[in-house]
Amino acid sequence: MGEKIREKELEFDFRSALQVIRFDNEEQHGMSHCMKAVDFLVEWEDSFWFVEVKDPCHSHIPPQHQEAQRKEFIEKIKSEKLFSGELGPKLKDSFLYLHLEGRLPTKTMKYFVLLAIDSLGPEQLAPLSVPLQQASCIRAVNDSPWQESYIEAAAVFTEKTWNEKLAHCPVQRVS
Repeated sequence: MGEKIREKELEFDFRSALQVIRFDNEEQHGMSHCMKAVDFLVEWEDSFWFVEVKDPCHSHIPPQHQEAQRKEFIEKIKSEKLFSGELGPKLKDSFLYLHLEGRLPTKTMKYFVLLAIDSLGPEQLAPLSVPLQQASCIRAVNDSPWQESYIEAAAVFTEKTWNEKLAHCPVQRVS
């Protein structure tokens, strides 16, 4: 059964999901010394989500470092290092880990990334799914020679767009 689950100051309401697992921990993912892991795995009736959360604006960052942290994060987005160095490898390693354990579902699989940064407007957010898909090795359905199922969709959200597009599992900032 689903539940509410937090990542730093962001609380996700996955109570309508069949199951939610905090994957980025030693209990669920025992290979952190050599493999990266997404934050959550969420199973729905008809799909399975890999969810990664990036929150460069959380209040635990000392005030004197907050602006520099935001600028550094935006630069990682612009240079696509966030995608090629972090987000893509997290999905691929998580997928491989579940595959090797025999835990991959036969459902449609999706990769959703929440970038909790207010300064990303719709015009900056819209094109970010392309580098996410490229870094995650997601191919068009008709373009893939692979015999096995892989991730069928990937998208990047802010808190606002998450709540607009995925209203059945809202996220909110809590202190």
